[in-house]
Amino acid sequence: VPIGIKGLIVAGLMAAAMSTFDSTVNAGAAYWVKDIYQAYINPKASQKLLLRHSRWASVAIVVLGLGFMLLIHNINEIWGWITSSLGAGMLIPTMARWYWWRMNGYGFAAGTILGMVAAILQKIFLPGIPEYFSFIIATTASLIGLIAGTYLSAPTDENVLFEFYKRTRPFGFWKPVRRKMDPQILAQIDKENHRDIISTFFAVPWQVILFLTGMAIVIKRWDEFAWLFALLVILSAGLYFNWFRHLSSEVKVD
Repeated sequence: VPIGIKGLIVAGLMAAAMSTFDSTVNAGAAYWVKDIYQAYINPKASQKLLLRHSRWASVAIVVLGLGFMLLIHNINEIWGWITSSLGAGMLIPTMARWYWWRMNGYGFAAGTILGMVAAILQKIFLPGIPEYFSFIIATTASLIGLIAGTYLSAPTDENVLFEFYKRTRPFGFWKPVRRKMDPQILAQIDKENHRDIISTFFAVPWQVILFLTGMAIVIKRWDEFAWLFALLVILSAGLYFNWFRHLSSEVKVD
């Protein structure tokens, strides 16, 4: 790799790491200040007090992160656990909220918390099990928490559900909401959803090949660049005709 390009790559990696670090710290502090402390502990807290909590929360997150880092032997170990266990604990709630009308905030919170707790306990008591077992443990615990939290609490307000469906037009288990809508509009929404599903098979390889095409240019592999670029053009055409040209005629629900 040429010296200038190598420096650009290193600078890009450092920028990516720093941007991820500061956004994670700021987001964590915001969760504590806005979603927990101000919402449930001290609703009348002054801005000065909230700012103080934000600063100390940021410090605590950094200290905990550095302490946790000392327990990690290599990057593959922690990356595998984050993706297959800790991240898996959020997978089911994150997906289910789009496709199931009955799910609510309590179900999401219970599923996420139980999945993450299961991932942490697995790391402590079963550190050597394969990653696919870790994934199964975390997702199963998350699913149980999601269902329990959802059915042990009241459904989301009907007007909120209807407004959400109008804006996002998801597919899945939305029958109680759909039955109150115009059948002609529902037919258009179903058609739009089917196009989106088909477009996924174009979009995912398109994004991967877009990255590979740029890499082929950097390392001067012109033979590979040629066929990657050809595939990129074909996939771009598929996305245009199946997805992009229909954006101006998306279904409007009043």
